[in-house]
Amino acid sequence: MASNSGRSSLAQAVQAFGYRVVFNALPAQVQPAQLGAVMTDLWLLDMAEESPLVDWLLEHSPVPLLFGAGEIPPPQHEDHVRWQRRLFGKLCALLGEPAVLPSLPSAPVQPPQTHCCVWLLGASLGGPAAVKRFLDALPAQLPIAFVYAQHIDAGFEQQLPRILGRENAWHIRNCVEGSQLQPGEVLVAPISQTLSFGPQGQLQMHDRPWPGAYQPAIESLLDELAVAFAPSCGAIIFSGMGEDGVEACGRMRRQGMEIWTQSAASAACATMPQAVRQAGYSSREGSPEELAVAMRQWLEQERPLAG
Repeated sequence: MASNSGRSSLAQAVQAFGYRVVFNALPAQVQPAQLGAVMTDLWLLDMAEESPLVDWLLEHSPVPLLFGAGEIPPPQHEDHVRWQRRLFGKLCALLGEPAVLPSLPSAPVQPPQTHCCVWLLGASLGGPAAVKRFLDALPAQLPIAFVYAQHIDAGFEQQLPRILGRENAWHIRNCVEGSQLQPGEVLVAPISQTLSFGPQGQLQMHDRPWPGAYQPAIESLLDELAVAFAPSCGAIIFSGMGEDGVEACGRMRRQGMEIWTQSAASAACATMPQAVRQAGYSSREGSPEELAVAMRQWLEQERPLAG
């Protein structure tokens, strides 16, 4: 369901991705009781969250609700491809990939003004110690920035920059709406808000929870980075429990981007990096220190330091 202007575009996009649309109607024409008869795997809603229909779905629907496909750019606009790719990433995260993957056009991405790579550092249990070891071993004077997604209680979010920044020169900070990542920075992903990136890489904060069971959702953040920064992005999955991010790692690898994992012997909890390796998506593994050496070598080969 969507506003009249966007409903057709949404339905066409969802079908082009390889998913089936089983219900498509204007909210004003629907009664809550009608929704109970619809057999679907996901509700894609472009409407006010304060609505009787939304209230009914939140209370009764056994399947996920995805809010806000965002303003849909005209098909001829360069941002339309970004919108398509972002929506596809969100649908994949909630539904899994379709049986036949669509051939999405490459987004005409304008890199951030800093022209630096942006990699995601994903971690859960044991993550802060592992990520700190990585940053301590990696010089901050490199053409790269990191987004750090750590499963952690929201009360510790503001403390992570101080914990990680001891004994290294990296500028580690929490999110600020509208700011841009600069080389030498590590951005701590928010816990209670979702994060995306604008056409020039600017941070965009949204007052809604991350989809799924993890806060922040590594799966969603990987898709956001791929939309905003591909091909100049990648990811390292450090110590942690669970399998958050595995499918998005696969999507990035199929686009030719690097996915690295912490070695089991060096991780406090190897479940999360092992899940990525067992799925066949890890292109390199090692201890945090070994990954730091590999990162410097990779940057020297792929993106020589500016003279």
